[in-house]
Amino acid sequence: MSPGARDQWPPGTFVGRLAPDDRATLLSAGTPVRFTDDQILLVQGDAGDFLYVLTSGLVKVIVAASTGAETTLVLRSRGDLMGEFALLDELPRTATARAVGDVAALRIGGAAFMAIAGESPAIQATVTRYLLAKMRAATERRVAERLWDAKERLAQVLYELARVLGEANAVNGTVAIPITQGDLGDLAGVAVSTAERVLAELRRQKVISTRYREIVINDMAYLDSIRFPAEFS
Repeated sequence: MSPGARDQWPPGTFVGRLAPDDRATLLSAGTPVRFTDDQILLVQGDAGDFLYVLTSGLVKVIVAASTGAETTLVLRSRGDLMGEFALLDELPRTATARAVGDVAALRIGGAAFMAIAGESPAIQATVTRYLLAKMRAATERRVAERLWDAKERLAQVLYELARVLGEANAVNGTVAIPITQGDLGDLAGVAVSTAERVLAELRRQKVISTRYREIVINDMAYLDSIRFPAEFS
């Protein structure tokens, strides 16, 4: 991480949207916690009396069907909230959150978070905008699954992950993403076999390289040229 990056937050995340004073208030309310690879942060079906603010690392959000089959819905990283839905609607958690590699976060109790939000109209507005952004992203994904082919969808997911994780994970101009091909397929809404085929093609073109549980982006410009348009009204 570059000098000063510790105080910088990705602009699209919840923390990144806050004004400095509100950000300081929120972060001061949290208790630091750490998770190791594959450790569970939140469990689908549990009551939601706290949330996390992610400060480093990557977390995948997983939904389990009644059959036991699991699907990775989204990845969250530095600056994102985890677990806010259950706090706001007082219903059981809708998904399980699992660490991808080492993760650091701040745990904030539900009462404390609601008190902070209640005292700041700006934080309340940020919560609304943040939730709407998540809903918009889910809508864009459903549209993409109908209109764009597998290569475009996979390129979009890889590009966005590399853009978010780039500063922390960049080495010699490349970006390493700690993700399996199966999880990548889930995120793009394509079968694992299709994801493997497309990734093999991208490897041959030297756009990416792959290692165990990791995909390295070598050519961001190429991914940007083939990904589907991210703007939907």
